[in-house]
Amino acid sequence: MTEHLLLARQHIQDHDDPTITLKKYWGYPSRVLPCKNDAGSCAYLDAVYNGHNTSMLYTFILWGVMIGLAVACLLVRGWRMEGASGYSSGFFESLWQRLTYAKRRWLSSDVKSKPMRWLFGRTSRLQVTILAVLLAYLLIFSLVGGTYKTWVTPIKNSTLHNTRTGLGPWADRVGALAYALTPFTVLLAMRESVLSLITGIPYQHFNFLHRWTGRIIFVQAVLHTLGWTIVEGKLYQPQPKVYRVFISQQYMIFGVIAMFIITLMLVLSTKTAIRWFGYEVFRIGHWILAILYLGACWGHWDKLWCWMVASLALVMIDQFVRSARVVYLHYGGAKGKGLGFSCSQAQITILGSAAENDLVVRLDYDHEHRSPWEAGQHFQLTFPSLSIWESHPFTPSSLPGPNAGTQHHTYLLRVRKGITARLAALGDGATVPVVMAGPYGRAYPSYRAQNILAVAGGTGATFTLPIMLQALRQQLANSPHFAFDFVAVVKRGRDLLWVREELMTLRECSERCKNLRIKIFVTRENGKASSSSPGNASEKMLEHATSSSSLDSEADELLGSTGIYNVSFLGGRHPSIAEVVGDFVERAGIVGGSLEIVGSGPEGMGSDMRSAVALLPASIDVSCYWDSRGD
Repeated sequence: MTEHLLLARQHIQDHDDPTITLKKYWGYPSRVLPCKNDAGSCAYLDAVYNGHNTSMLYTFILWGVMIGLAVACLLVRGWRMEGASGYSSGFFESLWQRLTYAKRRWLSSDVKSKPMRWLFGRTSRLQVTILAVLLAYLLIFSLVGGTYKTWVTPIKNSTLHNTRTGLGPWADRVGALAYALTPFTVLLAMRESVLSLITGIPYQHFNFLHRWTGRIIFVQAVLHTLGWTIVEGKLYQPQPKVYRVFISQQYMIFGVIAMFIITLMLVLSTKTAIRWFGYEVFRIGHWILAILYLGACWGHWDKLWCWMVASLALVMIDQFVRSARVVYLHYGGAKGKGLGFSCSQAQITILGSAAENDLVVRLDYDHEHRSPWEAGQHFQLTFPSLSIWESHPFTPSSLPGPNAGTQHHTYLLRVRKGITARLAALGDGATVPVVMAGPYGRAYPSYRAQNILAVAGGTGATFTLPIMLQALRQQLANSPHFAFDFVAVVKRGRDLLWVREELMTLRECSERCKNLRIKIFVTRENGKASSSSPGNASEKMLEHATSSSSLDSEADELLGSTGIYNVSFLGGRHPSIAEVVGDFVERAGIVGGSLEIVGSGPEGMGSDMRSAVALLPASIDVSCYWDSRGD
């Protein structure tokens, strides 16, 4: 785009004058010196160019702070990993413990007030605090250092005049900050996340900030558009001639297109639009619109191309790494199939009842891995026979063998609308091709884990069961004495059949590992648990069951209580997660050592667990992680 097109909106600089000197400005048209206009116009140009320099400085400060924080996180993470074998009791360790407790006490729990819960959902105070700090920075630096003056300047050969204010430079600053924020928003959306490598936080936990930074950019775009519409459509004369010339320029056409696209992205990303059109339409449309938006922004103001090029580069890198990981897993990996891309073939098992809204699809298949995943990690699964554009994160409930080349995968998919309903429609016993990408996420238990509590709600057991089995595998080799508690909350007793094999394995481990406790809560059935034999316990439970006339014999086996395997029927109530956490802390306090609490399931359970952990005293060394899922 030429200098003349960009300068057209200023109307007061003559670049063709042979007596002038051009002063270059990064990200903005060159300035004509000396200024040969009236005093008001020259003062206005001083404000415009000084304001531009200030705006560029603020965008660089924004990224300087973010890069500095990223480096600090990386250094702290390296320091903590280096001290895995035992931490010193020095000043820095004491300071770290205090900061960790302050974060857990004041920032880890979810927002409580109704207005905040309505606006942000079940989101931790830490995420809201980070968003508030970003908003405060953008608000302050959108206003500080601006020009708040008005100049009324004459128009040659006319009785009209132009009103020049600080509105235009302010609108430019808001637009520049929106451009600078765009690569950060892309970073927050990356599945192959650089931020995850730096901080150790799984990529899905950046989605909250991604959504809100996108909304911030939309507001900034609206303010930028509104500001220049007022300037060119009202303050500059004569009208409507000035505005017609303004809006017909190429850079303005790109600006209108960019504004339309980001508005469409905002509308289509609402829950209502996703419910109407489906997740698949949202995902494909969001990606395509994002690319078009970046291109339109580049066309609108190509002198700030660096932000758009960086954003496009991040998008391409993310897509390339995703594709490379899929190829790594599936190309030439299966024995006896030769070279070439091959999908795994998953067998479908239908569990539960659609009439009672607890239908679950279980997928089982074997896949040859060059290196297995670790407990707590998940894969992105695509079912190409149903949709090649849609992938979803699922956690395998199976634990990989330490030395096996071919690993067994088991997944539990709660049947909702969309891809899970289409899988269920294939029928019990059907097979479906599966394409995997991953694994993603952190591995659990962590290297410091000693006493472990794993809490699962519904299909959240796919996350917690492998972690507990892995913890037992590690501890059995080291004369275990730490406390292990596994807690599962299900609606009905037969829901335990979802993970029957894994749960039976865990129950068998309890016979060798006396420090393991297993608690099962059945929320929608009445019954009486007994410490007698499994057979007698099943008879009593069958006698008192109200939601079903009989239970499958395999379910009976899982519902029989023993000394360290307890089943409780709550008859329409939910267990107190605070009591579950309190019981575990009390038991762990007897044997000593650090505590690690992990869980997965409905958001309400996660909120209760974070709140309970936040109230623990500073003397308890505890870490907490909830793997969110809409169960």
